[in-house]
Amino acid sequence: MRDEEARRERQWRAESGWDSPCFHYSIGLPLGEGQDDVPALLRHVAKSIEDLAEHGAVDVAGLMYSNDEVNEYGQWPRVTVFYTLD
Repeated sequence: MRDEEARRERQWRAESGWDSPCFHYSIGLPLGEGQDDVPALLRHVAKSIEDLAEHGAVDVAGLMYSNDEVNEYGQWPRVTVFYTLD
C-alpha cells in the first residue's frame, strides 16, 4: 500500500506543478534621487516580468515588497519576484 501512496503523491506533485523549481530575483530603482518612488518601482517590476516572459512562459508565484534599506537618498524599496517557468 505504501508504494501506491508514494506513486499517487509523485503523480499529484508532477500534475500540480508542486515539484517545479521556484526562481526569484530582487529589483529596485537605481540608487539616487527618486529611488523611493514606489509607483515607478512597480512599473519597473512589471517591465522586468514582461522582459522575462519574452524568453518563455513565466508564472509569477508571488511578490514581496520591502523598504528596510535606507541610504543618503532615503528609503530604497525593493521587490522580490518569485516565479516558475512553464
